[in-house]
Amino acid sequence: MMHDAERIAPRVAFLHPSRGPITERDWSGTPLGLVTAMRGLGVEVIEVGYKVPTLVRRLAHVVSRVISHDLTAAERSSIKIWLRRRTFQNQLDRLGHLDGVLAVGTDCYELERLVVHAPVATYDDTTLSTMWESPESDTSNAGFRERDVRRWIETQARSARAATVNCASTTWAARSIVSDYGVPSDRVVAVGMGHRPRTAGPVVARDWSVPVFLFVGVDWRRKNGEAVVRAFEAVRRVHRDATLHLVGRHAPVSGPGIVDHGLLARDDPEAQNTLDNLLARATAFVLPSRFDPSPIAYLEAASAGIPVIATSEGGAGELLGEAAIVVSPFDDAALFNAMLTLSGPEEARRRGELAKERAAESTWEHVASRILAALGVSAGETERVQ
Repeated sequence: MMHDAERIAPRVAFLHPSRGPITERDWSGTPLGLVTAMRGLGVEVIEVGYKVPTLVRRLAHVVSRVISHDLTAAERSSIKIWLRRRTFQNQLDRLGHLDGVLAVGTDCYELERLVVHAPVATYDDTTLSTMWESPESDTSNAGFRERDVRRWIETQARSARAATVNCASTTWAARSIVSDYGVPSDRVVAVGMGHRPRTAGPVVARDWSVPVFLFVGVDWRRKNGEAVVRAFEAVRRVHRDATLHLVGRHAPVSGPGIVDHGLLARDDPEAQNTLDNLLARATAFVLPSRFDPSPIAYLEAASAGIPVIATSEGGAGELLGEAAIVVSPFDDAALFNAMLTLSGPEEARRRGELAKERAAESTWEHVASRILAALGVSAGETERVQ
């Protein structure tokens, strides 16, 4: 018996806890990168976010702020978690057939209570459990009440156990999902971290003979800005023509060879053009964070063809392999030696070439393809029998 078949794009719902639509500002651009990449692969992606009537949303926010310790806790209040579940379920019910669901921010809603007739994947660069255990993470240093964090951790853990597959940016993060959340290892897969390639700078021949270091970090303390400045001052005693460019939110920094650019916002085209120019001229990227799960900044720098000095704290050291020199953020001597090594033109050039090759394999398209494969979704058009 013959059947007519309609050629259609696979349909994937993208669950996120914010109001939407997602933008470059959300989670360092990760959700936007994933959605854009999946659409580029021929997938119909439908955003499912926190869509409730304005009056209800405002009332829920006021009540959540009254009963919660701070804004972050308010976003994870029982009221907002309940509202997200209701609006998510309503949106999912109206979507009809889905080939898969990708969920992010699963500490903000109860994934296990949603009725979904399709495989479900989560995507994270770390777990809240790991963040809470690290004394240098944002979560540990934000002043949250322990009982609140424990509740968020359990919400994320239940979501992980309910998902068909859990996708992580690194094997470091994947191990935590298995060991801390009790998810079987055959339901956890490391799919990498994506980035926006940085190739828009001026077409100039980079001068490897003069060390030009670049630091980009919004959180000056966690990204270890002071240690970078100290190490650079020592390097400059050896290489007096070396320069250090600083980008981020911090008190003004000055000194011989130091150029402070302040914050260059991700959604400001002019600011990003300035950053592209800096990446085009730098000979090394230095970001030895006190804690970093898998910083996109490493990949962006690598895509511009420069080597990276990475941190050993978190999963960051996995991203670039030999293209990066991994150091402890608490070892000033190791940081100085790494910067001194990359002051050598040949070594910096060699690792820069490796970095560019590694970054070319870590685009959002690569990550999206791996997530779709984990979901069992074929990119591009498929046939559905009528």
